[in-house]
Amino acid sequence: MELTVESLIGELGLELVSGQRSAQAHVRWVHSTELTDPTPWLKGGELLLTTGMQLSGPKLQRELVHRLADNEIAGLGFGTGFAHKRLPKALVSAAREREFPLFEVPYELPFIAITERAFARLLDERYELLQRHLAGDVLSELLTGHLYPEDLQARLRPFGIDEQVAVLAFALADPSSAAALVEGILQRERVACLVAIRGGLLCAVIDPGAADGAAPIELARKLRGELAARFGEVRAAASRASATHSLRMAFHEARCALEAARLRNDGGAPEVASYADLGAFQLLLSLQDDDALGSYCRSVLGPIEQGEGEYGEELVRSLDVFIEHNGHWEKAAAALYCHRHTLRYRIRRVEQLTGRDFSSARDRIEFWLALRGRELAR
Repeated sequence: MELTVESLIGELGLELVSGQRSAQAHVRWVHSTELTDPTPWLKGGELLLTTGMQLSGPKLQRELVHRLADNEIAGLGFGTGFAHKRLPKALVSAAREREFPLFEVPYELPFIAITERAFARLLDERYELLQRHLAGDVLSELLTGHLYPEDLQARLRPFGIDEQVAVLAFALADPSSAAALVEGILQRERVACLVAIRGGLLCAVIDPGAADGAAPIELARKLRGELAARFGEVRAAASRASATHSLRMAFHEARCALEAARLRNDGGAPEVASYADLGAFQLLLSLQDDDALGSYCRSVLGPIEQGEGEYGEELVRSLDVFIEHNGHWEKAAAALYCHRHTLRYRIRRVEQLTGRDFSSARDRIEFWLALRGRELAR
């Protein structure tokens, strides 16, 4: 669970005096200070602890709160029983005015107890992040299609996944921040899982066990609801349950279902996309002949790769990101770490090399099919 002012003081049995709505921001670090202006040495996101030794009057107290709020400091814990018997009125008033998280630290609770609790939580966060990278590496390996079935099953076994798998996929603004929540919900539901980020999507490989075919969809619906309540707009998809050696196909089924639902223009996108929503994408997934699939992909993307040499791969990557971001120049350029004018040049070059036009829905669909087929054929 992410460390916040709210979660930390809740564990310590303390209460917020102000800033309840702002207290869910992430705490990056904890510092103790007696400076009237510590902001030159802060980066933002810190929780500050002070006894207010230097805050001798209302003016200094108000100025401190405003400085901390302006510099996006996470909150302030004010120790009483030293220079101040209680929280100064001016401090409380300024904090409430700015909706800045402020709480009282009683004399009997030493600052070291707060910092130790916070650092332990931050260490857990780092460990969870490391685990997430390890899980991401495992998922990447599993999706290459190069593992023998018994090797694939051996990689999944440490995650509690046995003979069957299903893939749940979620598209949201910040998938990394949501990964721990998904994992926690699945653990609560007693569902064995591997949670990782893949292709910008938050993915959960689960063991559907002996549940019926609708179980992955119902689970995805529950996860989507909790994610949306915390992170805003979320799109969700679920694959069918299948044998573990079909994990790669299950992943692409969920991904294609998510994309197919997004491309619908009738306003009838389902709450959770599934195999039933694949439409024309079902044809792509049903192709068992890798040679035929590869031939189709080369017919669409070959002119780019062959016409530009090593730069062709960069053009294909730019094409993929541009399509994944719905043709939004700014967002796609940001994802590629390039200027939007650079991206416009690359897309124009793609059109020149292929003879296709992005204003044509048919050409956009064929590009997307070829890009996804390219992944399947590898």
